[in-house]
Amino acid sequence: MKSARIDQGLFRFAAPPHRRGPRRTKNSGVPHSSRPELGPGNVVHVTVKLRAGLPSLRKGEALEIVRAAIGRVNRGNWARIVEYSIQSNHLHLLVEAANSADLSRGMASLNTGLGMRLNRIWNRVGSGSVFKERFHMTIIDSPTRMRNALRYVLRNDVHHRLGLKTLDPCSSAPSFSGWQQHQGSPAQAKAAATCVTAKPQTWLLKIGWQKVRGKHHLLSARQAPRTEGHHRPLTIEA
Repeated sequence: MKSARIDQGLFRFAAPPHRRGPRRTKNSGVPHSSRPELGPGNVVHVTVKLRAGLPSLRKGEALEIVRAAIGRVNRGNWARIVEYSIQSNHLHLLVEAANSADLSRGMASLNTGLGMRLNRIWNRVGSGSVFKERFHMTIIDSPTRMRNALRYVLRNDVHHRLGLKTLDPCSSAPSFSGWQQHQGSPAQAKAAATCVTAKPQTWLLKIGWQKVRGKHHLLSARQAPRTEGHHRPLTIEA
């Protein structure tokens, strides 16, 4: 079987056409690159980072603002945020979109609404965007990479060594129905009823990620995300 290919690229957040982006310096973030082509069956892992020195996204009103912004994107017509992880200074999103243009519009919608509300609660209205200029994206087009991306996003708290003893409440992990240990549990059903994520429409996020060597397998919540090709042991409360 021919190995799947992952395209990586970066999209600029939407800006008025008459404005030019900031001049690049040696301290600029992510370099410009050509836009990768997104197919209708692909899934995108998007990472959005805050500017340095801002408060945490995981606390108080900021956390609720991020969740509400994800819900607003999912009520639109451009992109579907199927899973997410909110860390202190960045977001991980697994997103479906029909094409690259729709993905860009959906992420611009997230950026605009989220940025305005965060600036307001952080008393920095008129201070510019809370986000770095560009967001990083990786196109996922194989079951193995989809499985690894799900584990990485949903257990990103482990990657950052937050020391939680349960599934991260600042992510969609509690509502995810593909855990071996939590599938169909009352806690999972309760979380799913209030979750702001969209239902998957691509084969990869519906069932494709479950395919391992020709068989279907759920994810283990006790298996940490891949780090340089290795798994670290993990203990959580059921």
